[in-house]
Amino acid sequence: MGKILILDEHSSVQELTSAELGNEGHLVVPIGKPCLIGELIKTLEPDLLLLDLHLCGVDRWDVLEAVKKEVPHLPVLIFSAYEGYPQDPRMALADGFVMKSFCFEKLKAKVAEVLQRKLIHNAEVEKHAGINAQVSIPEAKRKFALIHGRKNRTLPA
Repeated sequence: MGKILILDEHSSVQELTSAELGNEGHLVVPIGKPCLIGELIKTLEPDLLLLDLHLCGVDRWDVLEAVKKEVPHLPVLIFSAYEGYPQDPRMALADGFVMKSFCFEKLKAKVAEVLQRKLIHNAEVEKHAGINAQVSIPEAKRKFALIHGRKNRTLPA
């Protein structure tokens, strides 16, 4: 299960959404102030940000853009009651949209989908990192090859 940070100004939405996702086994941290998001992302290192774009006192898109600029690999799901967001071109920065509802099945399914994609992506990154580590020539052998002019030959183990 994942660590989910919820940014929504409405405490009732925070509580209800936290309870629903917590029942699915997720660790959920709800916040209501956009100014706290940067620090919480650094300390909590969430697997997913659930973001309501209807925020008072800030440009709603600035929050999404700032998060994606600071932590581009963090999946962000827009969770809103406003139906017009999916048609906005800035939604390309997000990893999905879920309409707020008292039925949480769509939200749970979308959260599971995004977290699964993140796991697959992380596994691919680790796999490629392992392959690159196996292919690299140890530092001592590279120095030996350069000193002795053996740039194009395979060195003995």
